[in-house]
Amino acid sequence: MIGIDWQRLESLLGEQGKVWLALSGGMDSIVLLHLLRYQAPASIYQRLAALHVHHGLSVNADQWLRHCQAVCQEWDVPFYCERVQIDQTASIEDQARQKRYQVFASYLAAGDVLLQGHHANDQAETLLFRLERGCGWRGIQGIPEARALGLANIYRPLLKTSRAEIEAYAQRHQLNWLEDESNQDVHFRRNFLRHQVIAPWQKNTANIAKQIAQSAERIQAESRVLGRLVEEALASYIHADGGLLLSGLPESERGFWLSAFLNQQGISLTQQQQTALVEMFFSAQDKQPEYRSQGYRLVRFKEVLYRLPQVPPVMEQCVSAGVWLERAFDRIWCDQEVVVKSRPENTQLRLSNGKHRWLKKWLQGQQVPSWWREQLPYLYAEGELVAIGDLWQHPDWPGQIRWQRNTQLPWPSSQTVK
Repeated sequence: MIGIDWQRLESLLGEQGKVWLALSGGMDSIVLLHLLRYQAPASIYQRLAALHVHHGLSVNADQWLRHCQAVCQEWDVPFYCERVQIDQTASIEDQARQKRYQVFASYLAAGDVLLQGHHANDQAETLLFRLERGCGWRGIQGIPEARALGLANIYRPLLKTSRAEIEAYAQRHQLNWLEDESNQDVHFRRNFLRHQVIAPWQKNTANIAKQIAQSAERIQAESRVLGRLVEEALASYIHADGGLLLSGLPESERGFWLSAFLNQQGISLTQQQQTALVEMFFSAQDKQPEYRSQGYRLVRFKEVLYRLPQVPPVMEQCVSAGVWLERAFDRIWCDQEVVVKSRPENTQLRLSNGKHRWLKKWLQGQQVPSWWREQLPYLYAEGELVAIGDLWQHPDWPGQIRWQRNTQLPWPSSQTVK
């Protein structure tokens, strides 16, 4: 007998929220759909709709779509489908997951709940997969039973139920489902773990998947406490500008605190990535290492590690007299018309004392962080560089400049690094 915590589901639903089921056509989602249709309280069933994502990766993808559509029609459940395109030159599994969640996010409104058919065997596979990759205490928590997705929630009500129990339910109710042929391909690591690690293990310990799922639930509960304590301790290593104070970290704990800091920024690391970043950012102090990834950069400046956004190329723009020009990381005002251009090459600045200094040396002397040097507003009037924000102004140019930075791109303060 499969039990669903309907009260938990109702607690996750908003007053006007809908219940969406991610319906693949496989056994897990078909069983969950049957439970929702024939066992759920009316307050839940009446809000139910099924959502199928057509990846187009299998020759049987259209058959899966037709099967899902037919089942929903037979059981009187509203059905929706979205097709996605996958670039097969990159990681297919990662892309498929990203595309699915993009579809889910586009359908879910505030107060909605998306149900997924993950079960205890999926949890066991996930834990083994992450342990094999060298995860830390966050990774070993496994799949959460519930989590937020924007203003909606994801809920996995079968996470404590074994695959054997789900299969017994499906056979007892004579349900029809489709098998993804790729699930038998042990070249995929998860399939290898499923068929050649967990399956033999279950022959010796029948309930091993459920026992691992119970362990994951306990680890998640304990990790919530640990996470709160880590967050409190991490605050003592954070610079006033939000960066991580590298010089204050105990040598044996550098990897841990680096991962904790990045996790706060929504970035998770494998063990290999953590080791590589520790080596990079605790290297020779006369260098300014930089790590680039999709959507962000990591930069060390004066013994502080900053997480920076990717910056757009500087566009030539006109600043109208008396009108603020808003840019990605700042805003500029001038009492006369000027033009913002990109950083000039081989330029000398004339200083107020009459001397000249190369721009590169001047930027270093002003301690302008490296990531701001290309983003500074280099202002031109009649083709000549007349100002750099409010940091420098040509002695013979009478204009007035106001320059205000926002918080999107840090500008380190003079706080003493511990």
